[in-house]
Amino acid sequence: WKTEISLWQDARDKSSLKARPHANMGFVYDNEGNLDMAQEEYNRAIQLEPNYLAPYGPLAVIYGKKGDVDKTIKMLLWVIPRLPNKDPRFYTALGVAYKVKGLLKEAEIEFQKALMTNPNYDTARYNLAEIYEQMGLKQEAFEHYRRFVETASPEMKELAEQVRARLK
Repeated sequence: WKTEISLWQDARDKSSLKARPHANMGFVYDNEGNLDMAQEEYNRAIQLEPNYLAPYGPLAVIYGKKGDVDKTIKMLLWVIPRLPNKDPRFYTALGVAYKVKGLLKEAEIEFQKALMTNPNYDTARYNLAEIYEQMGLKQEAFEHYRRFVETASPEMKELAEQVRARLK
């Protein structure tokens, strides 16, 4: 296989009635920004094996990116209690959906849950700081922005530098 797409296309073609190859194909399309194809593959995986939880989170995020935040919330509320391990990405995705809808208290709760599962999860930390800022809780916002800057992952370094400049 020359590409990740060719690998998973081959696996999907050989195991067309299994969810995992479809979900993995969805992940590849998703990473490339091809949301329509990713959504199609995730839905096919769920149709084949409804209890295979891997495609639910990414599919929920796609719904949010496409503007169907209510569907995002509904899907995440369904899948989170079924996950075998707590995953801060799911709580954060739900928090972002609530934030988009203007449900700041609900968003705060989800970001806090994400940070309880991983205190260094910078995406949740940053979003929680933003929520506190929007709520007018300046001291809480400042503390979370400060921690975000201190613990930001390499992928978040540029944003962390922007926040650092704002904090000065």
